[in-house]
Amino acid sequence: MLNIENVVNIFREYSMLSIPISLLLSIIIALVGVVPSIFVTGANIIFFGPTIGFLISLIGETVGAYITFIVYRNGFKKGAENITNKYKLVGRIVESSGNKTALLIFEGRLVPFIPSGFITLASSISNINIKLFTIATLFGKIPSIALESLISYDVINIQENFIRIGITIMSLLLILMTIKKINSNN
Repeated sequence: MLNIENVVNIFREYSMLSIPISLLLSIIIALVGVVPSIFVTGANIIFFGPTIGFLISLIGETVGAYITFIVYRNGFKKGAENITNKYKLVGRIVESSGNKTALLIFEGRLVPFIPSGFITLASSISNINIKLFTIATLFGKIPSIALESLISYDVINIQENFIRIGITIMSLLLILMTIKKINSNN
């Protein structure tokens, strides 16, 4: 089973191929659609350091979303109704067009409790073009991967960073409550 420690060990064993391996793992996770990417982000942070690890994770997740968008657009439009009924935001992505769709994709990438694959699937059956999808995905993933990176780094170094991780978790809870309140008013 893959976890942060196993992925780091793979990176160490195949250090010359660690970046392509990380990118491939991110693409596979994106194609699966519901597997969390935090263990790859955590491994990237440990192995490459916070800045380079963040950038590799961002590139991997964006490329993974791009490839998944193409795969989904070419084959999975029919089964999307179940997902659009479960998450209001996903349904709004499917029904919107143009820049509004891009803004909704950006918003969906910020919300951590909607699986990334659902956003990609909804996008693939919407009318958005791949360029706008990729740009919205890139910018939407920056804050979420930064948060994953911060949490991964703080958990790894919990003795020095326990106060910051506590503040981060409280901030995340406040953001989630705010998003929930905004969505309930719409």
